[in-house]
Amino acid sequence: MRLFASNSHILYMALLKAFGYKKIYLNPISPTFFANVAKLLGIEIAFVDTNLDFSAEATIVHNFFESFSPKADIVFQNWGQSVGEAKVFVKKSEGCLVAEFKDEEIYAKTKLFLEGGIKRGRLWNYDVVALGIKDRARPCSIDENKIAKSNEVVAFFDESFKSNSYFDTLSVGTKTLKTHYPILLKPSLYCPKEDIYQELQKRGVDVQVRFKPLYRLSLFKSEFLPVSEELYKAILLLPLDKGVVEPLFEVLQKYRYRGCSF
Repeated sequence: MRLFASNSHILYMALLKAFGYKKIYLNPISPTFFANVAKLLGIEIAFVDTNLDFSAEATIVHNFFESFSPKADIVFQNWGQSVGEAKVFVKKSEGCLVAEFKDEEIYAKTKLFLEGGIKRGRLWNYDVVALGIKDRARPCSIDENKIAKSNEVVAFFDESFKSNSYFDTLSVGTKTLKTHYPILLKPSLYCPKEDIYQELQKRGVDVQVRFKPLYRLSLFKSEFLPVSEELYKAILLLPLDKGVVEPLFEVLQKYRYRGCSF
């Protein structure tokens, strides 16, 4: 059973309503909308610390790096095969958003929400029987060759980055489309991380930094969780471009002398 949508926030809201959550457990290294949509709906949020592969014992998880096999009610991932166990898999790529369901009741409730809560009758007759926001999209797909191409770059990075002294890498799977390659800087590079980021941007490397822990944000303020804090300090996301290897090592070499002391 599949539903297509154009807006991940609305689809996520539909799923939260369909499951009828009163409380959810979230990995704090997650997209912001995981928490703000839940808060908008009056759902209580509790944070559970992250593991070094970005997994957590959470109700809703994201697995964009495919670095673990999640077990959760709802799993968000990039396009490709379903990874892990879930009642719903939400897959996305390039504006293409699809939810795949194993539970018929959750499917029916989500579908009704995405139809604006409207139950159609004969001819022009209809009734509004539930809360909902219209967001139904046409079926969409991506070229499966893109997954193979992203895997090729990931394998190139894995080989290029073996045994380097600047950062650690994750074990990234092959079943889904990768859009970025995560690296985890060594603690000695935490302090110059902003300079490393800015220098790489100046050199045309579109490196990204995401996943500020949700509990650090004013709206969701909560106690610090140690592994999530480490990941926040360490992570950089590299574009899938083989040309980034040389400038990356040049920049890390330039700033390694700065170091950190904690």
